[in-house]
Amino acid sequence: MEFDFLRELGLTPNEIKIYSTLLGIGSTSSGKITYECGLHRSRVYEGLNRLVEKGLVSFVKKGSVTFFEATSSEKILDVLEDEKSGVEKRIARVKKYIPELNKFRESKPTAEAYILQGLEGFKVMRRETLKFPKTELLMLGAIAKEPKVLPLFYQKWNAERKKNGIKIRNLYKADVKGIKPEYYDKRRFLPPHISNPAVINIYGDRVVNVLWKGDYPLCFMMVNKDIADAYRNYFEMLWKSSEK
Repeated sequence: MEFDFLRELGLTPNEIKIYSTLLGIGSTSSGKITYECGLHRSRVYEGLNRLVEKGLVSFVKKGSVTFFEATSSEKILDVLEDEKSGVEKRIARVKKYIPELNKFRESKPTAEAYILQGLEGFKVMRRETLKFPKTELLMLGAIAKEPKVLPLFYQKWNAERKKNGIKIRNLYKADVKGIKPEYYDKRRFLPPHISNPAVINIYGDRVVNVLWKGDYPLCFMMVNKDIADAYRNYFEMLWKSSEK
């Protein structure tokens, strides 16, 4: 298929070539991308960095090698929705390509770990929680960061969460203050001596550690049901011993 429509996202020809290559071959190293694209190595690194910042590509380290993979094709729509001019026409133009893009991804094995960086990567992770309706999102070491950093996105996401019947249980850090009750939201506070630099999110078959540096998040996602269940058991143990 032709990928020129990706220019609607402001992607350069090199970025389009890299993204379409990742769709075709799945999770791979930068060396393989360089070989397949026929681009200079420095151009590939520049393109990958920009695609990661846009939330269109994730990466994970396996030993000493970094592997890159295209994120969910629906992320293309998210980039468009964040723009203000002519968004309706541009989304409609891109939507027709989504089924074909998903065919590429569905034919490849799913990675077991992902790194999503920046606010756009965080949004990708948060939207994923909506794919598990009538379940429960557990947050360990919560710090109430996203309502402050992403207020409009958080309001929209929270409305969808309520609509999907997704409950939340938050184990906040002991020093978090002024938390307002939310729909389907239960909360307790961890003992002061329990501290973790990351906020652990548990939902479905996923565990996501979110490390905030100021207003910049880095998300490390593990996809494995057994690991997610083990974290749930750990959460339940801490829940029982924490203050209301």
